[in-house]
Amino acid sequence: MPRVQIEYGCPTIWALELPIRITDINYGRHLAHDRLVSLMHEARMQFFRHFEMQEYDVAGCQVIIADLAVSYRAEAFYGDVLQIEMGLADFSRKGCDMLYRITDGSSDKVVAIAKTGLVFFDPKAGQLAAVPEVIQQMAGA
Repeated sequence: MPRVQIEYGCPTIWALELPIRITDINYGRHLAHDRLVSLMHEARMQFFRHFEMQEYDVAGCQVIIADLAVSYRAEAFYGDVLQIEMGLADFSRKGCDMLYRITDGSSDKVVAIAKTGLVFFDPKAGQLAAVPEVIQQMAGA
């Protein structure tokens, strides 16, 4: 079976640190796969907040997560502080990918590379919308 291949081949637009909490640990005593996805969601929310936007209001559009892919590279444990770098790539008319490079802040080992496919929805028109200009400008697209 072929493995998911994700490259973090874009400039980092923003980064933050998030600690791994005890509630993020699974029975194997390391970061649970579903909790990593939740930490990515938190990072995405803070990304938009940092740029004075919300997932439900990016230049009047709502963000819809169209797909998700994660390539796990190493374990992470309770008490580790993850460095999450984020960038935007692979633009289409109505969407783009948000890429994540997640590393252990103390060792710089890559824990995961991930992406979420974003599409933009105009709630007033009830249909998908073009990628807002502010998002294109962030990535230099």
